[in-house]
Amino acid sequence: MLKSRFQFLLIVFLSFFLTPCFTSAQTYFADNFDNLNESQKKWVPLYGQWEFKDKEYHQLKNDINCMSIISDDYWKDEWNDYTFEVRANKISGAEGFLIMFRCMGIMQNRGVAVQPPPPRMEKDKVSLEYWWNLGGWGNTRSQVESWGGTPGANTNDTIKTGDWYDIKIVNTPKKYTLYLNGKEIASVDDSTQDGKGRVGLATWSTLARFDNVVVYGPEGLSQAVDVSGKLPVRWGLIKSMY
Repeated sequence: MLKSRFQFLLIVFLSFFLTPCFTSAQTYFADNFDNLNESQKKWVPLYGQWEFKDKEYHQLKNDINCMSIISDDYWKDEWNDYTFEVRANKISGAEGFLIMFRCMGIMQNRGVAVQPPPPRMEKDKVSLEYWWNLGGWGNTRSQVESWGGTPGANTNDTIKTGDWYDIKIVNTPKKYTLYLNGKEIASVDDSTQDGKGRVGLATWSTLARFDNVVVYGPEGLSQAVDVSGKLPVRWGLIKSMY
């Protein structure tokens, strides 16, 4: 009886103290690619060979300017204060990943037959595009490139084939901040279009796979969303007691 009471009190303690306060949390978008039918609704490939494979999102065409962007139904144009997280893995090729954010209007074709963007994007009055080009220029460095905005954050980061990378972009109306594997890489002041524009994934002369995509607001990630498919820590602790 005493043991059961202790376990109950411990459960209450863990649930209270190990659960962040997400009463105002704002998960805007999430996809761990476990549900094929749902993932197909969420993404609009513009160029490349994009496939939902092994519960991941793969780009399997060794060509330039391969892009896929979030569909209209899963993005609100007013979102301009968000954190974009994704895991990426280079399968093969010359470079790394292009992590797209602040995208509006028609995307640049750069010499390939890019498909029209989602209808609402196509009607945008401006054309704006940002890439965090990780392992670009023959996998010699990384930099944010922008068409219509402010580029920056030129670093020596390169991408190894077969390694998973945790990528995070914190975008606000006044600046964007970049993180790679939990380390802050750079922060760039930029108020172009008040930080508006949706996110996407891309590659350049590289085959790659992506997983655990999530976009959330300034109040943090909703507790109910776990794109990794893993149980929260507190439930693992509780389960171990029985």
